[in-house]
Formats: sequence, structure tokens, C-alpha cells
Amino acid sequence: MKLLARRRGEHIISAHTVDAVVRDKPAVEWIFDTPTAKFAVEHTRIESFSNQIGEGKLFAQLLAPLESELAGKLPGAFFLIVDVGAAKAPNTEHAEIRRILAEWVLAKGAELEPEEQSGPDGNCDITERPSGVPFEVTLYRDADCDSRLFIIQNLVGDLQSLQRDRIRTALARKCPKLSQASKDGRVSILVLESDDVALANRRAIASATVAELSSRNDAPDIVIWARTSTNPWKAWVLKDGAKTHPDVSAAGPYVLGPDA
Repeated sequence: MKLLARRRGEHIISAHTVDAVVRDKPAVEWIFDTPTAKFAVEHTRIESFSNQIGEGKLFAQLLAPLESELAGKLPGAFFLIVDVGAAKAPNTEHAEIRRILAEWVLAKGAELEPEEQSGPDGNCDITERPSGVPFEVTLYRDADCDSRLFIIQNLVGDLQSLQRDRIRTALARKCPKLSQASKDGRVSILVLESDDVALANRRAIASATVAELSSRNDAPDIVIWARTSTNPWKAWVLKDGAKTHPDVSAAGPYVLGPDA
């Protein structure tokens, strides 16, 4: 809530939980006011997939050791993104593939700009198939603070549909309550949270969310995606009024603290 107030250049003058008090009908979780506006807020997690989408164990066995190996060696926070099901190789080749990828990440990481400074259209990511690696990878630089690598999976094919299903379900549960709350002049806000780093592909989630919102006649005024699987937590605005990702002004990222 404080993030939303700060984004407007205002402060919160009152805030209340609602659904813990109103039990005879569906109610939003929070309402809060600033000097010039009133808001209604709903929050939900985008559910993860069982067993990390089936390929999770193989994916982690091959690539997860890179996270600890490169900790403290990178000029910021990075994500190494691989399509689900692509990271396959005989066990005897795992060590060599990780060695090649570690060298590639260190070399390419030094050339990338953090997205929080350059924006989504800046030089913040690169996609290649490094020589000796039997699959394509994307390296994305998130920030210049910290020194960590996060390995995540990119949903493809039918798995993208599964993610859309999760988002569609979340919207179906939350949008009607927000629409009802907005009838008294409140700005409706939906916060979507992802707490599974292996699936926290912001661009994929943003595109899927915007696509699902376009089919609804009760879309919230503001939609925010919060990534709580990494430290610090960060948030991006996916919808603000009539504008949606990637056309939202001042979309983020915004660093979230415990009291955000």
C-alpha cells in the first residue's frame, strides 16, 4: 500500500482490513485512503506447478550448482533462463556444461546493464547457445546490487497454457470483489505474487496476465506483480488505468520492504 501511495507522491491517511470483518458477503482484503483518492486491494499468489513442472529435478540437478558457484562473483543480480525440458544431458556431461556456462555467464554478465537502470528495452539480456552446451540459454541482469545468479525455467507450449489457467483462476476469484468495491469510487488494485523463483519469469507472467485481463469486463484499475522469491522483493505495474504492459509509465521495478 505504501508503494502505491509513494507512486502517487502521497501518503496513507487511513487503512483497514475488510474481509476479516465483513463475513456475510465477499469483501476485499484491504481498503486505504490517501488525501486525494480511495483504494481497494486484493492479493493472491500465482500457484506453482506440481514437482516444478515435472522437469524440475533434472533441471536442478544439472544447473542448480551454478547458483552457489557464482555467488559473490557477479556484478549484480542475474537470472539464467532455460526452456522447460531443454536442460537435458547425460550425467557425465553435467560438470563440463556447468563449467562452460559459468565462464559464459561471467563474460556476458559484465557486458549487460541492469534493467532497473536501462529499462526493458536496454541491453539487459542476451540469448545464445554457448559452444559445448546442448541447449539455448538467456542471461538477464536484474539489478546491480547483490551478487547472485538465479536459475529459472521458461514455460513453453502447453505449459504456458497451464500458467494462463493459474492466472485466469486468480482473476476469476479476485476481480468480481474488486469491481464491487470500486462502485463507491475506490481505485481497484490487484497484487499478484510469485514466490517460486524457478518460475518467476516476469515477462512471461506479464504477457499472460495482460492477455487474460483483456477478456474481462471487470479488470482492476491497477494490477501489480510482486516477485517475492528473491531478496529484495520487487514489484512491477502490469496495468495502470487503460495502459497495460509494456506501455505502463513508471512500471518499475520497485523494491518492496516488509512494510510495503
